[in-house]
Amino acid sequence: MPTTIESIGDIESICQTDDLAAGKTARIVFRAWDDVTPPFTVKVRGPNGKLVLERVIRDLPTGKPQSPPPVMFSVASSGEYRIEIKELYGKAEGEATLSVP
Repeated sequence: MPTTIESIGDIESICQTDDLAAGKTARIVFRAWDDVTPPFTVKVRGPNGKLVLERVIRDLPTGKPQSPPPVMFSVASSGEYRIEIKELYGKAEGEATLSVP
């Protein structure tokens, strides 16, 4: 079964999943459909529900030139990783599920 990512909300989470597996590093970038205002909070929860990453970022890493680097975390085991991103002072948010076989 290949690695997949499903995203909903105002801010979309994007991950290159070609060879992502346990023991590798996930790199996440984001795309907003409407204008959003920084800063943002990013949380990633592992398959066991524990918080893997919590960070405040100034700008959305988009993968485009001059963009901040992707948000990265280590994929410790297979399962579903939940990614949440929210505007710190606004209403825009997004949720994604990264399924690692």
